[in-house]
Amino acid sequence: MKRLNMLLLTGVLLVGAAAAGTSTGTAAEIKQEPESKDTIKLAMNEWTGQHITTKIAGEVLKKMGYNVEYVTAGYIPQVQGIMDGDITATLEVWEHTIEGNYDKAVDSKKAVGLGDTGITTKEGWIYPSYVKEQCPELPDWKALKNPDCAKLFATADTYPKARLIDYPTDWAPDNVERIKALGLDIVAKPSGSEGSSVAELKSAITRKKPVLIMFYSPHWIFAKYDIDWVELPKSEPACYDDPKWGPNPDATHDCGWPQGWVRKLGWAGTEKKWPRAYRFLEAYKIDNKLQEDLLLKIDFEGEDLDKAVAEWMDANPDVWKAWVAKADAS
Repeated sequence: MKRLNMLLLTGVLLVGAAAAGTSTGTAAEIKQEPESKDTIKLAMNEWTGQHITTKIAGEVLKKMGYNVEYVTAGYIPQVQGIMDGDITATLEVWEHTIEGNYDKAVDSKKAVGLGDTGITTKEGWIYPSYVKEQCPELPDWKALKNPDCAKLFATADTYPKARLIDYPTDWAPDNVERIKALGLDIVAKPSGSEGSSVAELKSAITRKKPVLIMFYSPHWIFAKYDIDWVELPKSEPACYDDPKWGPNPDATHDCGWPQGWVRKLGWAGTEKKWPRAYRFLEAYKIDNKLQEDLLLKIDFEGEDLDKAVAEWMDANPDVWKAWVAKADAS
């Protein structure tokens, strides 16, 4: 009987240990001898959100035993760098800004898609939620056809028309065409920079004044402030080439913006050279909340990127270890 009890106890302990190892993974299980000691090079582009996406992945790869380097790369030029093998992967490629370069790279067989990043993107016109108290027809875009509502967003140089703080000119905004197509009394004024747009938003919210801004998500402002989107007609491909589509039968661009995918792109030789890292990069996915919470810390509160990522990893081991476990199980 004593022997039976000992065997049962041993079994329970082994099962418990196995379960614990499966759910979190030990340091020894996570860190393994890399298939190649060559450096994995991850592209760092021009915006903080992409830095967060990339840094988290890179720091996990380091814990897995790989040598990792972060390489500053232009958003479009990085695609050729991946095809040439100079860059191992880029982890936040937006469909509507990468244009045909993603398909070109994959079709060349010199690059491979690594799946979705996990975040969802949105572009459009935003306003502080309190504005709805003065213009209750919002968020419907037709509310802006009401002169009383449009005047709320007017400034001295646009009155009585509303002012839209547009994207910077070098972002190639198309709001002038969209405003005309929708028949709205709005004047699009290009912002000097993203920072200028954010400063305008902060100033308006401090004074509880209306403001209309062309913006995108994910971004830390959505973690910090109560913001709504103007609901424009849903985007369809026909909106851009068939005038008969949409509310204005005589114009194109009478709709909102398409919400495309956000994907990861890797060098075609990655799977052969670093198969475990390749499987991890495929398994790796974040979400908007994760990125926006860290954006708030970095871009608003001024915390260092490396510190913010390290703190997140210390606080969320089950999340990143699950990515590793998924890679090892595939």
